[in-house]
Amino acid sequence: MSSPTRYRKLIKAYLVAEINALMHEKGWNAPQLARVLGKHVNTVRSWLNGERLPDVANIRFICDETEADPARKAYMEHVREQLNQGSEVVSDLDKRNLFIVEAAERTYGSVFKWNPVLFPGLVQTEAFHMKLLPDPLDDPAQKVKHWKRKERRGNDFFGRLQDGDPLEGEFYLPASAFGYLDRLTSKEKTDQIERLVTIDSLPGCKVQVVRSPFLAPFAFESFKAEGRPDAGPDFVYVEALDQSRHVVDPEKLGLYDQRCSLLRADAQRIGRFLDG
Repeated sequence: MSSPTRYRKLIKAYLVAEINALMHEKGWNAPQLARVLGKHVNTVRSWLNGERLPDVANIRFICDETEADPARKAYMEHVREQLNQGSEVVSDLDKRNLFIVEAAERTYGSVFKWNPVLFPGLVQTEAFHMKLLPDPLDDPAQKVKHWKRKERRGNDFFGRLQDGDPLEGEFYLPASAFGYLDRLTSKEKTDQIERLVTIDSLPGCKVQVVRSPFLAPFAFESFKAEGRPDAGPDFVYVEALDQSRHVVDPEKLGLYDQRCSLLRADAQRIGRFLDG
């Protein structure tokens, strides 16, 4: 399958997931959303099940009526336009691909997250986020907003497990990052460690610690559909300082699978790591 086709499927799956999420966040069903939009219910259902996709104008309309965050709305418009162009999903700092990651966390069956510097976002506590992550260059107040977004993502992801979804989540942490916890208060440090242990105890979840030197010195997140009809193609998300991108080519995904295997072989569960 060619990359353009896979990118189109990735974008389509993201938009369908986001439209469904916006509806559910308002507590609406398909008929209610149709009434708000002034559309026939069959049209809205076709958007929700992916048979059709709304154009950019209707994406904007849906976001306005569901009161979507402006950045979320702008990104949905951005990728809908890219779908028309048939281009790769590459975004700059103003339009981050993290929105697709959020949607994948709600729909994909297998998630693998690795960060060679810090703990992956979903396993962080508020104190870790607020005290150990650098402040945004433009507006420190954005840090609170970013935490609220991260907190919502965590609730969505781990809520799936509590609802009985047979989901697999693997979180790989660098052993060196535990040294940063000394910058927190004793209670904050304890709370962060307890969060890691609790997540590791959830069905289908693993929290693993990797000692240096790392055989994967770059951060990445791997998402596999595992046959889920509401998910798109398998992909890897890679983020740099100036842009972010998604990898969908099977050959390149195979390289990331190799890195996942190397990290697994060089890691130990959080409980064993804490026991020394």
